[in-house]
Amino acid sequence: MGDFGQGAIEYMKRKQAGIYAVADNVAREAEGYMKLNAPWKDRLGGSGARGALHTGIEIKNKEKVLVYLAHGVRYGNYLEEGTPPHKIRAKNKKVLAIPIETWNKDKRGPVNDHKSKQLPKLSKDGKFVILGRSVNHPGTKKRPIVLPTAKKYKIKLRDKLIKWWLTP
Repeated sequence: MGDFGQGAIEYMKRKQAGIYAVADNVAREAEGYMKLNAPWKDRLGGSGARGALHTGIEIKNKEKVLVYLAHGVRYGNYLEEGTPPHKIRAKNKKVLAIPIETWNKDKRGPVNDHKSKQLPKLSKDGKFVILGRSVNHPGTKKRPIVLPTAKKYKIKLRDKLIKWWLTP
């Protein structure tokens, strides 16, 4: 094979190898965007849902590279899609209870089926607010970050790959 043919093969190999680098760069940028713009307040700091957001790249074959964005916590789908109203029941104890400082900090109102203004019942030691055997949870609203980021960075990835292939 002549110099031109060998040079063309080497050029194509470099371009194909560069696809991974371009995709990795865009994936890391998308991960940073998700962590910075996640629309929820973390209760665990960097070790919670925000810190577990991640991206990755898988080489499927010579022609396919998969870039993925994902939650790293098991409740990530609830953050993305929200939850409908539901009942929470005590499983391991007779009643549900929360620490009194949590009750006061969140400025919660009464939690019972009748929405009465009575004061909450306290545990014998006064450290917990007793909610009862079950509570009606109002559900949670959607707080999506993965899908909106994927849509945004899909276009960026496409544009960067086109630029990569068109640049000599």
